Amino acid sequence: MFLLNNFENIGLKVFSSKSKAAFAFFIYFLWSVFIFDVSKANSNSSNTKNNQIEIEYLDSKNELEDYIIDTGDSIYLEFFSAKELSGIFPVNEEGELFLPRLDETFVRGLTTSELKNLLEKRYAEFLIDPEIKVNIAIFKSIRVLVKGELRNPGFYKFPAYDSVSFIKNKKNNSGLDLLRENNDEKFKIVQNSQLNNQSSENLIVKRSSENLTTISDVIRKAGGITSLTDLSRIEIIRDVPLGKGGGKKKAIIDFNSYINQSDPTNDIRIFDGDSVFIPKLSKRDQSQVPKSILSGISPRFISVNLFGRVENPGVVKLPLEASLSDAIDLTGPIKPLSGKIVLIRYNKDGTITKKNISYSARAKRGSKRNPFLESNDLISVKNSFLGKSTGFLKELTAPFVGIYTTKEIIESFD
Repeated sequence: MFLLNNFENIGLKVFSSKSKAAFAFFIYFLWSVFIFDVSKANSNSSNTKNNQIEIEYLDSKNELEDYIIDTGDSIYLEFFSAKELSGIFPVNEEGELFLPRLDETFVRGLTTSELKNLLEKRYAEFLIDPEIKVNIAIFKSIRVLVKGELRNPGFYKFPAYDSVSFIKNKKNNSGLDLLRENNDEKFKIVQNSQLNNQSSENLIVKRSSENLTTISDVIRKAGGITSLTDLSRIEIIRDVPLGKGGGKKKAIIDFNSYINQSDPTNDIRIFDGDSVFIPKLSKRDQSQVPKSILSGISPRFISVNLFGRVENPGVVKLPLEASLSDAIDLTGPIKPLSGKIVLIRYNKDGTITKKNISYSARAKRGSKRNPFLESNDLISVKNSFLGKSTGFLKELTAPFVGIYTTKEIIESFD
């Protein structure tokens, strides 16, 4: 419309002039308008294309592609050509499934896709072109080794959980145990009977992150981070399935976005047998501890045990990253004739540290004379040399004072 409305006027003015410069300007103007319209059309086409969601969005993310089956898992098998064989089968202590017609079948170390392929080959002896769907019905408990700059590194266990939130059972609604017979053999399946002999259309898998174990859960379980925790280089070592060569693989995760922008993208799922290592910063970052508290991966309070020459000895609840002066303030002033303070602590490597601290309430927080405290620290306020001497003299003279007092009482009756 712009060209149609304005070309006539512009053309008359230009062609009425005999100037070559004016004619050249007119040609340049037309070319600029053409390029602008073409680029705008391409831009609109590109934006429309970018705003479209491709069909690949529906594809499975294959989160459990490398999940390794082991004792504690329960496997849901659905035979499309033989529904009577379908059911839930727990993996026993020997790493075996007790399956119809196959009896004990060793499955430890396999993934669900590997198990599917192997079972279809085995059942080809009994069925024509068997098609078997394999799902994890119950996930085993997770054991994770956590090392590095966390408050309480160690070996932690997370509970098992069901992957099924709701089953619509149209045929059977009886109890928790189901006893089935097949070819005069009994197979006891200790599981929810509603899952047996049902099609996959009725199986709804839980997607709630509350049931999954992720990096944030591991950090939370290990007591949270410190101001020296390097969240930009979290190292995760994981077992590789046998079908992919076995061994271990390593990944480096940047977890800063979780506490800075509440972005859960890198809060990846943790599997049984994973090892998590979190390195240490060269310099303290005091800002990340408050952020970790707000994001829920660090506790708000810790507890320490303070005893000796203080007004109110006992267990004291302190804010995270509290110093020795905070504990003294809450337990009351130190009594007169007190000496050095002894701090006993379990280190991250399992050893015990015992420090004599020349405490000063005016010392900088985190310094040697006013150190930061950690959960379950033991703090003892000792007597000074003069205090010990006074106590010794008191104990030494106590018997004589008692004898003299007794003598005075006896003489008062005479």
